Amino acid sequence: MNKYKEYHLTFNEKIIAGDKEAFKEFFYDNYNDVFRFIYHMTFDREAALDLTQDTFLNFYKSIEKLNPAISPNYYLFRIAKNVTLNYLNRLDQVSYYNLDDEETHKEFISNPEDEYSAYFFENDIQKAIESLPNRCRAVFILSRYHNLTYQEISETLEISLQTVKNQINKAIAILKKKLSHYLD
Repeated sequence: MNKYKEYHLTFNEKIIAGDKEAFKEFFYDNYNDVFRFIYHMTFDREAALDLTQDTFLNFYKSIEKLNPAISPNYYLFRIAKNVTLNYLNRLDQVSYYNLDDEETHKEFISNPEDEYSAYFFENDIQKAIESLPNRCRAVFILSRYHNLTYQEISETLEISLQTVKNQINKAIAILKKKLSHYLD
């Protein structure tokens, strides 16, 4: 068994035994990844913060049901996906991305003309990703922003490997079409 699996087995065993320090470590190790995943699904910073907290709360409440042989990240991202999709379904509309609210926006522009162009380019990319159907967007984000393998995405979202491949192809086709004016 590799060290990665041993770490997670040990973590699960500690968590299931009620070790609050193990949960605290897990929380701090994964908070930013869960937040980014949810943020890229909602494009709403405040909602992503709330949903991230809900994700960890739901995870903590379900500790007794965890299978120690399965990575806790599997459960965590599955809960994050479900919490976020429930939120989006309740919202009945998707929030629009606002670059002014993005704290992680990096200043790399050398002149105002480039900054103006980059603003619209980033905004167009975010709107294109936002326009993807929910499942397609989730698959795309897990693949491109979190570097999960297709197999990991399949397990996390509880969909077939072929569905993951189809959703990635669909996402790329939609994004190419929506951003075609940048590809010329």
